[in-house]
Amino acid sequence: TLVAAVLLVLGVGAGVWYINSGQFTRVPPILAKTQEQAERRLRDAGLEVGDVKHAYSDTVGRGTVISTDPEPGSRIRQNDSVTLTISDGPQTVKVPDLAGYRLDKARSVLEDEGLEPGMVTREFSTDVPRGFVIGTEPVAGTERKAGSAIALTVSKGSPVDVPDVTGEDLADAREELREAGLKVRVAEQQVHSEHDRGQVARQSPGPGGRAAQGDTVTLTVSKGPVMVEVPDVVGDSVDDARDKLEAAGFRVDEERGLLGLFGDTVRSQSVEGGETAPKASTITITIR
Repeated sequence: TLVAAVLLVLGVGAGVWYINSGQFTRVPPILAKTQEQAERRLRDAGLEVGDVKHAYSDTVGRGTVISTDPEPGSRIRQNDSVTLTISDGPQTVKVPDLAGYRLDKARSVLEDEGLEPGMVTREFSTDVPRGFVIGTEPVAGTERKAGSAIALTVSKGSPVDVPDVTGEDLADAREELREAGLKVRVAEQQVHSEHDRGQVARQSPGPGGRAAQGDTVTLTVSKGPVMVEVPDVVGDSVDDARDKLEAAGFRVDEERGLLGLFGDTVRSQSVEGGETAPKASTITITIR
């Protein structure tokens, strides 16, 4: 009877263990394993392979396990099934052909395809209108990972040689630039220059530069030259006279007749001392 009692206790204990733990197992660690390896490990653990799903992944190699349901280490009844999600590798997208699209439309198409608009470079083109796409980098048809940035080359339109309008009256300069297919902006601040008041002192882009049709040229209007008092150099030596005049901001020209060919004294000057003249203008000194 004692033996029977012991066996009864052991039997009850085994039954309780089976009910509480014996019919359960745990999902084995199968992440990053191939599908074949994962299925084998599940069967060895007494589990069934359930649904097999696929998903893109930038970090898990193609054909290997991204995740399981339930997760590895989870407590699960024996013979239950485990769902596997297998990596298809990174999602790739073909770069669309965007030549001839307006820039805003091209950006929208890239985003719709799962790509990102990248850096925009602008080039002159005689064939593609201003603001439309010339091409992409990488070129259309190239496969790239989803989310990759695609660089766009956009037309600036046909090139225009910028005419030189410095020294022209503002109205004439405007007309000449507009005839060349360019827009005009006048700078608010005026500057002193060698040109008369109201004429164009400088322009940007400068003369001879290249712009695209429809680009803007900025014009700065002259306030006229800076007027400077001319030093009196009559009676000075040629060297002293030149030094004084150049120090005051003038250019110097010498005039020598036959009598002044070997002379070294200033007899007269084109603008008398004490008067004013435009800075950087030329003062002629006559030598005796």
